[in-house]
Amino acid sequence: MRKKRFAALSLAFVLAGCSAAAVNASAEASSGLGGDVVSDWISYDTEHIEGTRRIAAVTGRYATTNTLELFDVGGTDLGIPFTYTYTDGEGNETTELRILFGDTFSDEYLQGSWRSNVMAITTDFEFSDGLTIDAFVSNAENGYATELIPGIHVNQQQMTAIPTGATQIGDAIYVYYMAVRVWGDDGEWWNNLGGVYKSTDGQNFTRVESMYIYANKMANFTQNYPLLVDEDRDGTDDWLYVFGLSGGRSSGLRCMRVSLRAEDGTLLSGEEQQERVENLDNYRYFNGFDESGEPVWIAYNEYYMALEWNYSEQSEVISAPCGEMSICYNPYLDKYMATYQQHNTLIMRLADQPYGPYSSAELILTSSEFNTFYNAFTTEAMLADGGQTVYFMMSQWPRDENNATLNYFVGLMEMKLK
Repeated sequence: MRKKRFAALSLAFVLAGCSAAAVNASAEASSGLGGDVVSDWISYDTEHIEGTRRIAAVTGRYATTNTLELFDVGGTDLGIPFTYTYTDGEGNETTELRILFGDTFSDEYLQGSWRSNVMAITTDFEFSDGLTIDAFVSNAENGYATELIPGIHVNQQQMTAIPTGATQIGDAIYVYYMAVRVWGDDGEWWNNLGGVYKSTDGQNFTRVESMYIYANKMANFTQNYPLLVDEDRDGTDDWLYVFGLSGGRSSGLRCMRVSLRAEDGTLLSGEEQQERVENLDNYRYFNGFDESGEPVWIAYNEYYMALEWNYSEQSEVISAPCGEMSICYNPYLDKYMATYQQHNTLIMRLADQPYGPYSSAELILTSSEFNTFYNAFTTEAMLADGGQTVYFMMSQWPRDENNATLNYFVGLMEMKLK
C-alpha cells in the first residue's frame, strides 16, 4: 500500500527516488484521465518478458465499468484477485473473480466515504478488452461498496485494515489483512497484527480468532499472502502456503504451509481443511535448505527461536526488499511466478517450487514509464494463452507538475512472455 497521512488527508510521493522530471513528463499520460488509458508496449529485453502495457482502468470514473457512479468506488488501490466457486439453490455452479481493494473513497482525490477495504465481483474472464465489474460486496440498498473488515481510523491505534490476500477453502473465503498502526516515511508502515476474516456466503465476513499473528510475536508475518498449491499438478490442491512480510516494503519474504491431506494421504473434506488451516499449530515454517538442497520445515517455536536468535537470509524465500507480493503457478513457464515491487520497479522471479529458490529479477516496469505505481497482483485465472499472456492489477497514483493528485486507481495490465 502507499504511504498515507490520513489525519490531514494528504498524500506523499510513494516511490522515493523517482525524479520530478520523470513524474512531470509521464503524469498526465499515465493518469488514466479522460479515457487516456491504453499505454504503449514497454520492454526491457529480459529473458522471459516480451513486453508490458496497460489496457484499461479497473476502478474510477474512466474504468471499463464506472465504479464511481455505480458503486461509490472512486479512489482506491491494490486489486488482489482470487476465484470463488459456489453452488446456488438450484444446483448451478458459478465461478467468480473476486477482487480486493484497499482504502477506498468516493472520489479520486481521497474524499468522502472512507472504507478500509472493499471487494468487487465479476464473471468477466476475458481480460483483453478490460474488466467489467458486476457488483461489489454490499449491505447497502443502492449496492454501494461496503467495508468487509472494520477500520478504526485512529492514528497509533489502527489507522486502517488493508487486505493482503484471499483464498477459498471448502465453501469459505478467507481474507487476510494487516492492521496498520501508523504510516511512516515513503514505503514504510508499522502493523499491529496480521489477521483473517472468513465468509461462508460470500457476503458476510467474521473474524477468525485463532488466525491472528501479532507484530510483537513474529514481525515477519503481519502482511500475508495465501496460495493454494497443487503439488503434483493433478488438479487437486494439496497445500496452503502463506507468504509473509513485515509492514512496509523493506523486508524479505518468508513462508509457512499446512497440508490439506490426512496422514494417510487422502484429501480432507472442505470442513476438515478449514479446521486444519485455522489452527496455526498445524503450520510448518520454511527455514532454508539443507546440505542436500531439500527444504527444511520446522514448527513455530523452533522457527520463532531461529528468527530471534539465529536469523539468516537462508530462511527467506526471497531476500529483501519485497513489497506487495503475488505468486502463482504459470503453466507456460512450468514455474511459480513471483511478481512484486522492489524500489522503483516491478519485477518477476521464477522458481520450480513455491518456496524457491527463485531466479534473478526480471524487469516488468520501472518508474520511468509509469509514475507512482506499485504492486503486480495476479492469479492463475488471469493467465491466457496457456500462461504466455499474464494479466495483472497495478495501482497508480499519478500527480501533476504541482504534485497534486490527478487520479488514484487500479489499472489492468497485460504482460506478454517470450
